[in-house]
Amino acid sequence: MSAARAVVEFVVTGDEVMRGTIADTNTAWTASRLYPLGLSLRRTVVVGDRGEDIRRALLEASSRADYCIVSGGLGPTSDDLTVECAAQAAGVGLRLDEPWLQHLRERWAARRREPMPKNNERQALLPEGAEMLGNPDGSAPAFSLRIDRCTFFFLPGVPREYQRILNDMILPRLARATGYAVLRTRVLQCYGVAESLLDELVAPIRAEHPEVRFGFRTKFPENHLSLAALALDEEGAARALAVVEAKCRDVLAPFIYGADGVTFAQSVGEQLASRGETICCAESCTGGLVAQLLTEAPGSSRWTTGAFVVYANSLKEGALGVSPEILCAHGAVSEPVARAMAEGARRASGASWAPAITGIAGPDGGTPEKPVGTVWLALAGPGPTRVKHSQYRGDRGQVRTLAAYGALQLVREALGAPPLARHFWEVGQGASPGKA
Repeated sequence: MSAARAVVEFVVTGDEVMRGTIADTNTAWTASRLYPLGLSLRRTVVVGDRGEDIRRALLEASSRADYCIVSGGLGPTSDDLTVECAAQAAGVGLRLDEPWLQHLRERWAARRREPMPKNNERQALLPEGAEMLGNPDGSAPAFSLRIDRCTFFFLPGVPREYQRILNDMILPRLARATGYAVLRTRVLQCYGVAESLLDELVAPIRAEHPEVRFGFRTKFPENHLSLAALALDEEGAARALAVVEAKCRDVLAPFIYGADGVTFAQSVGEQLASRGETICCAESCTGGLVAQLLTEAPGSSRWTTGAFVVYANSLKEGALGVSPEILCAHGAVSEPVARAMAEGARRASGASWAPAITGIAGPDGGTPEKPVGTVWLALAGPGPTRVKHSQYRGDRGQVRTLAAYGALQLVREALGAPPLARHFWEVGQGASPGKA
């Protein structure tokens, strides 16, 4: 069956999703993984924990779809009805999977002293004719079952468990079923380019290479390009992906900071660590956000010495040595104060690099001379201190995030990354003469 002809549907079960108590993240995550296979998610149905609704959703999908992925309802409690409903929709009874029951007992004994509750044994029941797929991370086993024309894959709803099973067990089957054997992917993560421009820049490459699928995703303030190569063998998939990736990297060189999950701050930190250098931040309007981003990655102590969060002017003076005269003459949101904060943080910490941020994140506090979104960035390092003025668009959270990224971008450029003339979220920009 070709990918173009295959129909895929998705059924999500759970009262929590219907009530809005939890968000259904599995649908979007699944769609993003099916797209590179050439498969489109044709329909998504969300139903609560009512047997009649679940059975109807399964029967309707079985008459339309070639494949249907079902999320949720495989737990041990009385409202977990998916297994029974699957059996009823297929017109079969239930069977006890003895190996999985033994696995459940051993798993329970390894973690707890008391005996396994009786209702956990329900998780070893499967419809007759179903294939046990298991679950490497939990007690609710995934399984597959044919109903009418459709092959169903039933997965636990917990995202961590769901994602691993889909990646490791389901996607390879779908790739083979659509005529391919090997899927190779790459996600190129970009900063400083609008999604529309990203699409425009790679359009000629996409036209030249139909064997690779292109996808776009915005993760504020970043935009990501996904590349997926399907082929009959490993060599063909790797070759197709390598050729297209090289061309995309060439045209997107100013914007690409990493690939396949590395964070923006981590990419900066890893580069600093490779040079034996460190960083210490001085933050006002971002309130420690840069330090948070830098320390999210494991091993961040290799590049982060610490941070100064200095909202009050008195703390800017006491912790960083910003002079009262500068603060009085120019105000906290100004080029001289940003410069003094950066130089003071580098002096106090001994770090190789010290970015500083001072600004007005809003929604209040702006003036005609310094409107909301006004941010001064500075970077003290081995050479002259760099200072940059930006006027960001967005709400308070967006301004803070853009300012944090802007400070890290100053570091990237100081380490050799191509400079960004102006970020597309900025409405205006200026820089000190002779500075960044």
